[in-house]
Parts: sequence; C-alpha cells; structure tokens
Amino acid sequence: MNLKWYVKKFNGLTTTQLHDIYQLRAKTFVKEQARSCQDPDDADFDARHIFAYDQGKLVAYARIYEHDGVVFFGRITTDSRYRGTGLGKKLMNHVMAILKVHYHDATIEIDAQTHVQKFYEKFGLTAAGDPYIDLGAEVIKMQAPARQLVLA
Repeated sequence: MNLKWYVKKFNGLTTTQLHDIYQLRAKTFVKEQARSCQDPDDADFDARHIFAYDQGKLVAYARIYEHDGVVFFGRITTDSRYRGTGLGKKLMNHVMAILKVHYHDATIEIDAQTHVQKFYEKFGLTAAGDPYIDLGAEVIKMQAPARQLVLA
C-alpha cells in the first residue's frame, strides 16, 4: 500500500474527493450492509473528513463532528478489498490522534455496530448501555473522554 492521507473540512474537499467519499460510504453502508440511512447528511458540512487514497483510489474514510457539545466520529469504512490488511487500525489511529489534539477536553461518543465493539475498545472506548437496533443493525453506544483515547 502506498497511502496518501488527508484531513479536510467540507469546503476544502474537491468535487472528486466528495464523490469518492459518497461512493465508498454507499458501497459499505447501503450495498454491503443493506442499511437505510440518510447519507449524505447535514453532519458532513461541519465534519472533519479523514481519508486515504492508494494509487488514486479512495480506500479508507471516517468523519469527526460536534453536535450539542458532544464530539462524534463515524462512517468508519475501508474498501472491502483492503479489509484484513491493518488499514482499519491505521484509519482509527488517525482519528484518535485528531480527537486527542483538537478535542482534548471533549467527551467522544459513537454508535458502534456490536460486531466491531472489541475493535473500538482497543482505542479506549467503553460501552455505555445495552445494544439496540438502529437502521437495521445492532449497535451499542460507546464513549470516552478524548484524553483517555489510545493509539493501538
């Protein structure tokens, strides 16, 4: 892999990057997972978008955004051909570093699909409550103070 990483606000994205992001998210969340979620949504406008290209192809994506005083990250995805290569861990380490630097005093919260709960625990997030169904997937709320997040 020859990855080129980016962190951009919405207005800094090129139209090609935005198209690639929406394509990868649709492939993962709509086609592969058969979830019906509003995507894109308004959180994109205020989010930091973290993504990587490999030889001109978007292969990893995540976003971080703030809402009502809580910082969230989500839309975590890697291209299916790159799964199992460690790319997801690299992506999450980028996300964790950004959260620790830019949101040090914030509480971080996510709705994690339960089948990847252990993955997120490696980065310092802990379950907060019981699993529930959201848009057809079993999820669990996870959270941590940003200063307690770790790189894995």
